[in-house]
Amino acid sequence: MNRILTGIKAYLSDWKNWLVHSIVGVILLLFLLFAPLSPYIRLAVLGVVVVFNVFRMKYFS
Repeated sequence: MNRILTGIKAYLSDWKNWLVHSIVGVILLLFLLFAPLSPYIRLAVLGVVVVFNVFRMKYFS
């Protein structure tokens, strides 16, 4: 359990993660003005961003 909490803390304290999530959020917001997305697609995009960031943190640090 402690390992999970440490991983979450590291994930949330990385400024690059905040940057990527912000960029994706702005792009989705702009896209939603013209073409609404299904909630499932939004969750899938969020999942892809999280997986990408975890992969980047684990293998490129």
